Amino acid sequence: MQHIPEQSRDRKGAASEIRRRQKGSHLRGKCEHNRGSSLPVVNVRAKHTILLIEDNPGDARLLQEYLAEPSFADFELVLAASLKEGIERLAAGGIDLVLLDLTLPDCTGLDTFKRAAEAAPETPIIVLSGQDDESLAMNTVHEGAQDYLVKGHAVDARIIARSMRYAIERKRAEEALAKERDLLHTLLNNLPDRIYFKDDKSRFMRISKAVAQQFKLNSFKEAIGKTDFDFFAPEHAGIAIKDEQEIMRTGQPILGKVEKEILPDGSVTWAFTSKFPLKDKRGRIVGNFGISRDITEQKRAEEKLQQANTELALKQEQLQEALTELQSSHEAVKAAQFELIQAEKMQSVGRLAAGVAHEVKNPLAILRMGIDYLGTNLQQPSEESKLILADMTEALRRADTIIMGLLDFSATRALDLVPQDVSAVMEQSLALVRHEAGPSIKIVRELGRELPPVKLDPNKIKQVFVNLLENAIHAMPSGGTLTVRTATKELGPQDIEQDQERRFGEQFRAGQKVVIAEVLDTGQGIAKDKLAKIFDPFFTTKPAGKGTGLGLTVAKKIVELHGGDLDIRNRPTGGGVAATLLFKI
Repeated sequence: MQHIPEQSRDRKGAASEIRRRQKGSHLRGKCEHNRGSSLPVVNVRAKHTILLIEDNPGDARLLQEYLAEPSFADFELVLAASLKEGIERLAAGGIDLVLLDLTLPDCTGLDTFKRAAEAAPETPIIVLSGQDDESLAMNTVHEGAQDYLVKGHAVDARIIARSMRYAIERKRAEEALAKERDLLHTLLNNLPDRIYFKDDKSRFMRISKAVAQQFKLNSFKEAIGKTDFDFFAPEHAGIAIKDEQEIMRTGQPILGKVEKEILPDGSVTWAFTSKFPLKDKRGRIVGNFGISRDITEQKRAEEKLQQANTELALKQEQLQEALTELQSSHEAVKAAQFELIQAEKMQSVGRLAAGVAHEVKNPLAILRMGIDYLGTNLQQPSEESKLILADMTEALRRADTIIMGLLDFSATRALDLVPQDVSAVMEQSLALVRHEAGPSIKIVRELGRELPPVKLDPNKIKQVFVNLLENAIHAMPSGGTLTVRTATKELGPQDIEQDQERRFGEQFRAGQKVVIAEVLDTGQGIAKDKLAKIFDPFFTTKPAGKGTGLGLTVAKKIVELHGGDLDIRNRPTGGGVAATLLFKI
């Protein structure tokens, strides 16, 4: 600090300055009780409160003169003449910065700084010392001092102002950085998800506690510099690192990938993973980072469900064979019923029932035989009998329709897949329902041209389209507009919905190109409480006798067998329902 010339000081200030310089050497390293008193507070349009711990009135007065300059307008100075008094003022709070002399009446040297820093660990401290001691300066900086300024060595008001402002802002930045670091550590040490950061060679730079536990490490530091090849079998590590190198090459993340992780001992785990490019402040890609969640238990449960489906499919196939045999036997009995006597006919029925009893019971076949027999053998039936037989025949027909629909839903029949133009299949389906639409319904075609071919079973997909078209027509008994659309589309994140109930087909992902087909009507829509049930077997909104409740169930099954998706919901504007189908290209 530059000193005021002797002629400009009063005698008391000069004497104090001489005494301070004379006592500096023999007090170094010794701490005593407070022997001084404080100087008055100087108010300078306070924004930052600065505590000056200085026992020399001359140096204190010089700093007061500096603070009177305009560059110090945002500082308020508080004075303390001893370390004890300074620590008491720090305890009262509200101090933004400490200017500390290391040679005080009650403590000198490095101990002075240590005690002040211990009293206010969050407050930045600048040392203003008369000792030009490089070793002492380095030690105080190592202990946490923001700066070390030597009085009389070109230290003027400008340098002090800059040092104070730098110290305050630097401390704020350090605190903000420490807070961000603490938040990151909290995240990495508590989230059950696995989080990791890698350099441009896919070497680990930081991992979360969950990753360390997965790798059976005592500390995250044990993973630094290593790669997936150190923790996984080569077949998984190679795929993972290839993905990461592609991310760093293109800058495009991988979102929601299900990874099969093979460990060195051959055991398998599954993870739901997203990976992203890691960029520096200039936006350059310098590595990658990712987050993954262990879904091993879910995958095992899914595998059990798939095994159960396989067993169910086998049972369904056996049931289908039994029903086919039953139908053939029934036709044979019907053809021979006029040639066999009652006993022979009953015996044939008994043999037929015994042949299929171990697999399936079919009362509908017996009812059909009874109705046919009565219709053929009743002599001069009354009108009431004819009505009863007609009602029974209609009921049997409806029941048979329901059974056939149920077989379509439950059987896993092989698809006859051939490349198809979805627009052409939609046009053919429209031709099949044109007569049902009538003149009151306007048909609008928005069919894409030259769509990429999709592998479909055309008859099955026609069955789906016809069902959706008929539903749309029936929803507009007073007329309306039926719109059909086909197009290609690249799916965005907003188009992807996780369907945990899906058992057939493949999940779609953002960025995937698909062929989309839509059927839209302008009817009244579907009640909210019924919308969630439309794919349930035997659920229908049509009047009794007008629907089996299996049409949409079978349609969704067929689409999922193609690896596609069927979504039905009320249109947000214009009224009516929108049925949307997605097919992989």
